[in-house]
Amino acid sequence: MTHPYPSLAKFPRLPLLEHVEKIFDVRTSQPLAGFSIVCVQHLLASTGALIRSLSRCGADLSRMQIVGKGYSTNEAALRMLRDSGIRVLNPAFRGSADRPYDTILAEAVQSALTHVRDTSQTTARGVLLLDDGGHALTHAHKLFPPEFPVVAVEQTTRGIRAANALPPRFPVVNIGRSRAKLHLEAPLIAASMVHHLQQLLASGRDLFGDLNEVFLIGYGAVGRAVALRLRAEGYDVTIFDKAVETRRTAAAEGFLTSDDLRTRLARRCVTAASTGGVSFPADLHGALQPGSVLANMGSSDLEFAAWELRQGESVAGVYDTQGRELTGDEPNPPWDRHYLLADEQGCRYLLKGGFPIDFDGGPDPIPPSAIQLTRALLLAGVLQASDETRPGVVPLDECIEQLIMTAYTRGVAESP
Repeated sequence: MTHPYPSLAKFPRLPLLEHVEKIFDVRTSQPLAGFSIVCVQHLLASTGALIRSLSRCGADLSRMQIVGKGYSTNEAALRMLRDSGIRVLNPAFRGSADRPYDTILAEAVQSALTHVRDTSQTTARGVLLLDDGGHALTHAHKLFPPEFPVVAVEQTTRGIRAANALPPRFPVVNIGRSRAKLHLEAPLIAASMVHHLQQLLASGRDLFGDLNEVFLIGYGAVGRAVALRLRAEGYDVTIFDKAVETRRTAAAEGFLTSDDLRTRLARRCVTAASTGGVSFPADLHGALQPGSVLANMGSSDLEFAAWELRQGESVAGVYDTQGRELTGDEPNPPWDRHYLLADEQGCRYLLKGGFPIDFDGGPDPIPPSAIQLTRALLLAGVLQASDETRPGVVPLDECIEQLIMTAYTRGVAESP
């Protein structure tokens, strides 16, 4: 049988998505028919598999838009999604990289939502938002009139914080704080982050030397998983978190902790951050010993307010991710560059322009067999949202979540 969207057939098969489709009997019910859909998602192979599943659930790809994130985009996935007829925006810097990436992303999200608002048919069911970081949720409140029908899914803690700060106008299915995301996905992200950190440190050893100390900011679900993974790999880890109780938890779990970011660290180290916000602004960099390295394990270029660093007077050199010095004529975007930052105390390094270190342009930073958990949770959230009427943040259905978790853990246990 010929696939209705041949380019989507090239994405990996994710059995857990098919499992969710069967639970909801989507081939018969076609629950997404009639929606305009706006996604804010990383453009990866597993994202393409999710989009293919949405099409099997009745989504009309001619009424779908995806806003990607340039720093995480896999070019093959981008091309195949566009070939399927979807309007795909992939915002990137034009010229200098002295603005927060989120401002550029926001412009693309506004463009997508305005397109929906201005072209939606009156007979349509409205718009369904599949969001990552609260960007679409926030701008939907600004751009859509109150009577415009909206349902949404949010996959991050940062986005759920944004949703909780907004008036409860429409349903937002909470994937970001679901049990499965916090307890099963966090170790997957941590494994990817630590693996990519080790690769970057190894390829740039001539620049950085050997580093075995990590100062980790943020001890939430991902931060804790990163800390445990780093310790298992032999790194010495010190934890900072704003919350006193969280620091006590880290100490009880055997980690050294710090209660003040301004305390000058005793040794040069990797300073890693995973908070979803600005956790280590530029005016605190004096606490770092010369030779230290900044590694973003969070989102966008927020953790170190990196836009303030990339164009500042302190930039003394730029290198590719293999540690080779760039002359300035190369077209590398900031997320493909390491920045050498110098002041009167010495030099420090900003990995990958201050963007998350686990994206390298590949199909997926986490193997499809593992990241299918997240894609299945998102699919379940979308299908729940399509029939949801409660305004405000609502939890993912517990029974559906448990079915996904059980199928996932059994699949992992049975895999060779």
